[in-house]
Amino acid sequence: MERKVKIAVLVSGGGTNLQALIDAQQSGILVSGEIVCVISSKAGAYALERAKKAGIDAVTVSRKDCSDLEEFESGIIKALTAHNAEVIILAGFMSILSEDFTKRYSNRIINVHPALIPSFCGKGYYGLKVHEEALKKGVKVSGATVHLVNEVCDGGEILAQKAVEVKDGDTPETLQRRIMEQAEWKLLPEAAEKLCRRILNEKKPETPSFTLRKWELSDAETLAEMVGKIDRKYLTDGIPNPYTEKDAEWFITEMAQKGEAENTGVFYGIVVDGKPVGSISVEKGSGLRSNVGVIGYFLIPEFYGRGIMTAAAKMICAEAFERLDISRVEGTIFEPNIGSRRVLEKAGFELEGVLKDAYLKNGKLYNEYVYGLVKGE
Repeated sequence: MERKVKIAVLVSGGGTNLQALIDAQQSGILVSGEIVCVISSKAGAYALERAKKAGIDAVTVSRKDCSDLEEFESGIIKALTAHNAEVIILAGFMSILSEDFTKRYSNRIINVHPALIPSFCGKGYYGLKVHEEALKKGVKVSGATVHLVNEVCDGGEILAQKAVEVKDGDTPETLQRRIMEQAEWKLLPEAAEKLCRRILNEKKPETPSFTLRKWELSDAETLAEMVGKIDRKYLTDGIPNPYTEKDAEWFITEMAQKGEAENTGVFYGIVVDGKPVGSISVEKGSGLRSNVGVIGYFLIPEFYGRGIMTAAAKMICAEAFERLDISRVEGTIFEPNIGSRRVLEKAGFELEGVLKDAYLKNGKLYNEYVYGLVKGE
């Protein structure tokens, strides 16, 4: 399956623009991106029901229940991080985001505005207010604009616009409806697809310089934070959610340091520019077949697709063969099968199949239908 850009949609009300995005996804207009969550600033917003009916995670971060904008945005960021969102679409979202927030997601936030920017836009222009002002001015043409969001309200790069005729006898309500039907519901999915396709087509950066180093107890906080960024669907039930600093301390002392001391495992943090960005290990366990190790790894989302895991897999397997008295390394139980397969194949693994199952029985770990790298290959 081709990778899709993960989209989060921020809403505040009924969610008609959200529905247009859902329909576009189902009809094949939006193919480069996938809506993974809907975040509402108001509890009970009907947009949340639309999300649930479509099988999309629905989250509420209530603006009125937060003491200030910082707390509100912190809640949104937490939800975005939990879903590994790469693109944010504001679809009837009635809050102006801070400069810190927009810079954090620079060139990754889009908004639909119900007018032809630069007309009838900026702070205070939202909802029916936009159409009321357009009718007062007597314009003959209005429309909608989809634009990137920056620190200036309605001031980001324009991605798409569509003009809509203003008719004699129009009310703010009739004009609003016509603009939604003829412009907003068409432009927003098309612009979302364009941005997602742009992201997928971006030239992947070169593999950065990295090193492997042993985990120290002082890394516990960083390790907990990194695991918290992983897509939960890729983790087994044995990994707690959220992954706490205490869990990280246990991994470092009981797994990594003990494994090193007893020569039953090789455990490393992956470090770029002095900062850990992931983990990789090969562990030899009593429940595995004779002379076999299992590779486990993860990388924070910012470093996906940069060749680090392939290079790190080659390095750690070479060390594991030498130190652990094993003849084979098998795929991890903690990663999506296709992800592991690609990493290990590029690292030179001899593939005999895809990991079908892994289970505990009488306190021992068993793998079924595995693939792996044989020593000397």
